[in-house]
Amino acid sequence: MPRLNKVIELLEQGKVVFGGAVVTPGEFENAMALADLGYDFIIFEMEHAGFDFPNLRLSLQFLLNRRRIANSGSLQPDVVPFVRVPPNARELNQWVIKQTLDTGVYGLILPHLDTAEQAQAAVIACRYPQAAGAADYEPAGQRGWAPMVAPRYWGLNGREYTELADLWPLDPRGEMFFMPLVEGVQGVRNLPNILKEVKGISAIWAGSGDLAMELGVPANMTDPRVEEGMQQILKACKQYNVACACIAFRPEDVEKRLEQGFRIIITIPTLVDRAFEAGKKLAGR
Repeated sequence: MPRLNKVIELLEQGKVVFGGAVVTPGEFENAMALADLGYDFIIFEMEHAGFDFPNLRLSLQFLLNRRRIANSGSLQPDVVPFVRVPPNARELNQWVIKQTLDTGVYGLILPHLDTAEQAQAAVIACRYPQAAGAADYEPAGQRGWAPMVAPRYWGLNGREYTELADLWPLDPRGEMFFMPLVEGVQGVRNLPNILKEVKGISAIWAGSGDLAMELGVPANMTDPRVEEGMQQILKACKQYNVACACIAFRPEDVEKRLEQGFRIIITIPTLVDRAFEAGKKLAGR
Protein backbone atom coordinates (compact mmCIF):
# COMPACT_ATOMS: atom_id res chain seq x y z
CA MET A 1 0.00 0.00 0.00
CA PRO A 2 1.38 3.47 -0.88
CA ARG A 3 2.02 5.91 1.93
CA LEU A 4 -1.13 7.43 3.44
CA ASN A 5 0.73 10.22 5.23
CA LYS A 6 2.18 12.64 2.69
CA VAL A 7 4.45 14.25 5.29
CA ILE A 8 6.14 10.96 6.09
CA GLU A 9 6.51 10.16 2.40
CA LEU A 10 8.23 13.48 1.70
CA LEU A 11 10.62 13.14 4.64
CA GLU A 12 11.53 9.61 3.59
CA GLN A 13 12.37 11.01 0.17
CA GLY A 14 14.62 13.65 1.72
CA LYS A 15 12.32 16.51 0.72
CA VAL A 16 11.31 19.61 2.65
CA VAL A 17 7.76 19.67 4.05
CA PHE A 18 5.56 22.77 4.17
CA GLY A 19 2.68 23.26 6.57
CA GLY A 20 0.09 25.96 7.19
CA ALA A 21 -1.07 27.25 10.54
CA VAL A 22 -3.65 27.51 11.98
CA VAL A 23 -7.35 26.66 11.59
CA THR A 24 -9.85 26.63 14.43
CA PRO A 25 -12.23 23.64 14.29
CA GLY A 26 -15.53 24.81 12.88
CA GLU A 27 -14.04 27.44 10.55
CA PHE A 28 -14.97 25.48 7.44
CA GLU A 29 -14.23 28.22 4.90
CA ASN A 30 -10.74 28.69 6.33
CA ALA A 31 -10.16 24.95 6.28
CA MET A 32 -11.12 24.79 2.60
CA ALA A 33 -9.01 27.84 1.76
CA LEU A 34 -5.88 26.43 3.40
CA ALA A 35 -6.50 23.01 1.86
CA ASP A 36 -6.43 24.62 -1.60
CA LEU A 37 -3.17 26.55 -1.09
CA GLY A 38 -0.95 23.55 -1.70
CA TYR A 39 0.31 22.85 1.83
CA ASP A 40 1.48 19.36 2.68
CA PHE A 41 -0.28 19.61 6.05
CA ILE A 42 -2.37 22.09 7.99
CA ILE A 43 -2.73 22.47 11.74
CA PHE A 44 -6.07 22.57 13.51
CA GLU A 45 -5.65 24.72 16.59
CA MET A 46 -7.05 23.38 19.85
CA GLU A 47 -4.34 24.63 22.25
CA HIS A 48 -5.49 28.23 22.54
CA ALA A 49 -8.95 28.01 20.96
CA GLY A 50 -11.47 25.64 19.51
CA PHE A 51 -11.35 22.64 21.87
CA ASP A 52 -14.29 21.08 20.09
CA PHE A 53 -14.22 17.46 18.92
CA PRO A 54 -17.53 17.51 16.97
CA ASN A 55 -16.40 20.58 15.01
CA LEU A 56 -12.96 19.02 14.47
CA ARG A 57 -14.56 15.89 13.01
CA LEU A 58 -16.77 18.00 10.76
CA SER A 59 -13.89 20.26 9.70
CA LEU A 60 -11.87 17.27 8.53
CA GLN A 61 -14.53 16.55 5.92
CA PHE A 62 -14.00 19.97 4.34
CA LEU A 63 -10.38 19.10 3.53
CA LEU A 64 -11.46 16.32 1.20
CA ASN A 65 -11.60 16.98 -2.52
CA ARG A 66 -13.17 14.12 -4.46
CA ARG A 67 -11.57 15.13 -7.77
CA ARG A 68 -8.09 15.14 -6.27
CA ILE A 69 -8.69 11.79 -4.62
CA ALA A 70 -9.84 10.31 -7.93
CA ASN A 71 -6.94 11.82 -9.87
CA SER A 72 -4.33 10.65 -7.36
CA GLY A 73 -5.47 7.05 -7.59
CA SER A 74 -4.62 6.46 -3.92
CA LEU A 75 -6.02 7.03 -0.44
CA GLN A 76 -3.32 9.60 0.41
CA PRO A 77 -5.00 12.93 1.26
CA ASP A 78 -3.85 15.97 -0.67
CA VAL A 79 -3.35 17.88 2.57
CA VAL A 80 -2.70 16.03 5.83
CA PRO A 81 -4.56 17.22 8.95
CA PHE A 82 -2.56 17.67 12.17
CA VAL A 83 -3.96 18.90 15.49
CA ARG A 84 -2.26 20.90 18.22
CA VAL A 85 -3.88 19.73 21.46
CA PRO A 86 -4.41 21.89 24.56
CA PRO A 87 -2.56 19.99 27.32
CA ASN A 88 1.11 20.77 27.82
CA ALA A 89 3.28 17.65 27.85
CA ARG A 90 3.59 17.72 31.65
CA GLU A 91 -0.19 17.37 32.03
CA LEU A 92 -0.21 13.74 30.81
CA ASN A 93 -3.83 13.86 29.61
CA GLN A 94 -4.19 10.59 27.73
CA TRP A 95 -7.88 11.10 27.07
CA VAL A 96 -7.27 14.24 24.97
CA ILE A 97 -4.68 12.45 22.84
CA LYS A 98 -6.93 9.41 22.46
CA GLN A 99 -10.03 11.34 21.44
CA THR A 100 -8.04 13.56 19.08
CA LEU A 101 -6.52 10.60 17.24
CA ASP A 102 -9.92 8.90 17.12
CA THR A 103 -11.24 11.71 14.90
CA GLY A 104 -9.00 10.49 12.06
CA VAL A 105 -6.18 13.03 12.07
CA TYR A 106 -2.75 11.91 10.88
CA GLY A 107 -0.59 13.88 13.27
CA LEU A 108 -0.43 15.26 16.80
CA ILE A 109 1.34 18.37 18.04
CA LEU A 110 1.92 18.51 21.80
CA PRO A 111 2.94 21.83 23.41
CA HIS A 112 5.78 22.43 25.86
CA LEU A 113 7.80 19.22 25.87
CA ASP A 114 10.46 19.49 28.59
CA THR A 115 11.57 16.03 29.71
CA ALA A 116 12.10 12.48 28.51
CA GLU A 117 9.44 11.28 30.96
CA GLN A 118 6.86 13.57 29.36
CA ALA A 119 7.84 12.42 25.87
CA GLN A 120 7.60 8.76 26.86
CA ALA A 121 4.14 9.28 28.35
CA ALA A 122 2.94 10.98 25.15
CA VAL A 123 4.30 8.22 22.92
CA ILE A 124 2.58 5.60 25.08
CA ALA A 125 -0.71 7.51 24.83
CA CYS A 126 -0.44 7.67 21.02
CA ARG A 127 0.20 3.94 20.47
CA TYR A 128 -2.08 0.95 20.49
CA PRO A 129 -0.69 -1.99 22.53
CA GLN A 130 1.64 -4.06 20.35
CA ALA A 131 1.73 -7.84 20.09
CA ALA A 132 4.02 -9.52 22.60
CA GLY A 133 7.40 -10.17 21.05
CA ALA A 134 7.04 -7.49 18.35
CA ALA A 135 10.30 -5.73 17.47
CA ASP A 136 8.72 -2.37 18.29
CA TYR A 137 6.84 -3.51 21.38
CA GLU A 138 8.42 -0.82 23.57
CA PRO A 139 7.25 1.61 24.66
CA ALA A 140 4.08 -0.35 25.31
CA GLY A 141 1.06 1.56 23.97
CA GLN A 142 -2.03 2.40 26.00
CA ARG A 143 -4.31 3.95 23.39
CA GLY A 144 -7.79 2.48 23.71
CA TRP A 145 -9.28 0.69 20.73
CA ALA A 146 -12.48 2.09 19.22
CA PRO A 147 -12.08 1.85 15.42
CA MET A 148 -15.20 3.67 14.27
CA VAL A 149 -14.54 7.15 12.90
CA ALA A 150 -10.79 7.20 12.16
CA PRO A 151 -10.63 4.10 9.90
CA ARG A 152 -13.47 5.42 7.76
CA TYR A 153 -11.73 8.78 7.36
CA TRP A 154 -8.51 7.03 6.32
CA GLY A 155 -10.43 4.83 3.88
CA LEU A 156 -9.50 1.62 5.70
CA ASN A 157 -11.23 -1.07 7.68
CA GLY A 158 -10.66 -1.39 11.42
CA ARG A 159 -7.89 -3.97 11.14
CA GLU A 160 -5.99 -2.04 8.46
CA TYR A 161 -6.22 1.19 10.44
CA THR A 162 -5.03 -0.47 13.64
CA GLU A 163 -1.98 -1.86 11.87
CA LEU A 164 -1.01 1.46 10.26
CA ALA A 165 -1.99 3.99 12.95
CA ASP A 166 1.35 3.68 14.73
CA LEU A 167 4.07 6.24 15.22
CA TRP A 168 6.64 6.71 12.49
CA PRO A 169 9.56 6.01 12.42
CA LEU A 170 9.33 3.80 15.53
CA ASP A 171 7.16 1.61 13.32
CA PRO A 172 8.59 2.00 9.77
CA ARG A 173 5.12 1.24 8.36
CA GLY A 174 3.40 3.65 10.74
CA GLU A 175 1.37 6.51 9.30
CA MET A 176 0.94 8.57 12.50
CA PHE A 177 3.12 11.66 12.96
CA PHE A 178 4.04 12.96 16.42
CA MET A 179 5.66 16.41 16.54
CA PRO A 180 5.97 17.90 20.03
CA LEU A 181 6.92 21.51 20.59
CA VAL A 182 10.17 22.30 22.40
CA GLU A 183 9.65 25.91 23.42
CA GLY A 184 11.21 26.42 26.85
CA VAL A 185 14.66 26.60 28.40
CA GLN A 186 14.28 23.24 30.15
CA GLY A 187 13.13 21.55 26.95
CA VAL A 188 16.06 22.96 24.97
CA ARG A 189 18.49 21.75 27.63
CA ASN A 190 16.94 18.28 27.81
CA LEU A 191 16.29 17.69 24.11
CA PRO A 192 19.45 15.64 23.38
CA ASN A 193 18.54 13.28 26.21
CA ILE A 194 14.88 13.16 25.09
CA LEU A 195 15.82 12.12 21.56
CA LYS A 196 18.37 9.62 22.87
CA GLU A 197 15.99 7.96 25.34
CA VAL A 198 12.56 8.12 23.66
CA LYS A 199 11.60 6.36 20.45
CA GLY A 200 8.45 7.41 18.63
CA ILE A 201 9.08 11.12 18.04
CA SER A 202 8.60 11.90 14.35
CA ALA A 203 9.80 15.52 14.43
CA ILE A 204 10.46 18.38 16.82
CA TRP A 205 8.91 21.82 16.38
CA ALA A 206 11.33 24.49 17.59
CA GLY A 207 8.98 27.00 19.19
CA SER A 208 10.37 30.53 19.24
CA GLY A 209 7.37 32.39 20.65
CA ASP A 210 7.14 30.83 24.09
CA LEU A 211 10.92 30.55 24.24
CA ALA A 212 11.12 34.32 23.81
CA MET A 213 8.63 34.74 26.67
CA GLU A 214 10.67 32.55 28.98
CA LEU A 215 13.89 34.36 28.09
CA GLY A 216 12.33 37.71 29.03
CA VAL A 217 11.97 39.09 25.49
CA PRO A 218 8.25 38.54 24.75
CA ALA A 219 7.27 38.70 21.07
CA ASN A 220 10.90 39.28 20.07
CA MET A 221 11.71 36.06 18.24
CA THR A 222 14.71 37.71 16.57
CA ASP A 223 16.54 38.17 19.87
CA PRO A 224 19.97 36.46 19.72
CA ARG A 225 19.17 34.34 22.78
CA VAL A 226 16.04 33.00 21.10
CA GLU A 227 18.00 32.22 17.95
CA GLU A 228 20.64 30.45 20.03
CA GLY A 229 17.92 28.24 21.52
CA MET A 230 16.53 27.49 18.06
CA GLN A 231 19.97 26.45 16.88
CA GLN A 232 20.45 24.19 19.90
CA ILE A 233 17.16 22.45 19.07
CA LEU A 234 18.19 22.07 15.43
CA LYS A 235 21.61 20.70 16.42
CA ALA A 236 20.06 18.02 18.64
CA CYS A 237 17.62 17.03 15.90
CA LYS A 238 20.42 16.69 13.38
CA GLN A 239 22.44 14.61 15.84
CA TYR A 240 19.61 12.08 16.17
CA ASN A 241 18.34 12.37 12.57
CA VAL A 242 14.97 13.78 13.59
CA ALA A 243 13.29 16.34 11.36
CA CYS A 244 13.15 19.84 12.87
CA ALA A 245 10.29 22.26 12.20
CA CYS A 246 10.01 26.02 12.62
CA ILE A 247 7.74 28.91 11.69
CA ALA A 248 8.89 31.27 8.96
CA PHE A 249 7.05 34.56 8.56
CA ARG A 250 8.87 36.06 5.52
CA PRO A 251 10.37 34.65 2.31
CA GLU A 252 13.86 35.53 3.51
CA ASP A 253 13.17 33.58 6.71
CA VAL A 254 12.31 30.51 4.66
CA GLU A 255 15.57 30.77 2.72
CA LYS A 256 17.58 31.12 5.92
CA ARG A 257 15.91 28.20 7.68
CA LEU A 258 16.31 25.90 4.68
CA GLU A 259 20.02 26.73 4.52
CA GLN A 260 20.31 25.97 8.24
CA GLY A 261 18.78 22.53 7.77
CA PHE A 262 15.19 22.82 9.01
CA ARG A 263 13.19 20.17 7.18
CA ILE A 264 9.65 21.31 8.04
CA ILE A 265 8.63 24.92 7.37
CA ILE A 266 5.37 26.22 8.84
CA THR A 267 3.93 29.46 7.50
CA ILE A 268 0.92 31.56 8.44
CA PRO A 269 -1.18 32.75 5.47
CA THR A 270 -2.45 36.31 5.62
CA LEU A 271 -5.29 38.13 3.87
CA VAL A 272 -3.89 40.68 1.41
CA ASP A 273 -6.10 43.06 -0.58
CA ARG A 274 -3.91 44.60 -3.29
CA ALA A 275 -6.77 46.68 -4.70
CA PHE A 276 -7.47 48.18 -1.29
CA GLU A 277 -3.77 48.98 -0.79
CA ALA A 278 -3.57 50.60 -4.22
CA GLY A 279 -6.75 52.58 -3.60
CA LYS A 280 -5.49 54.07 -0.34
CA LYS A 281 -2.20 54.99 -1.97
CA LEU A 282 -3.91 56.69 -4.95
CA ALA A 283 -6.24 58.53 -2.58
CA GLY A 284 -3.28 59.87 -0.61
CA ARG A 285 -4.19 58.06 2.58
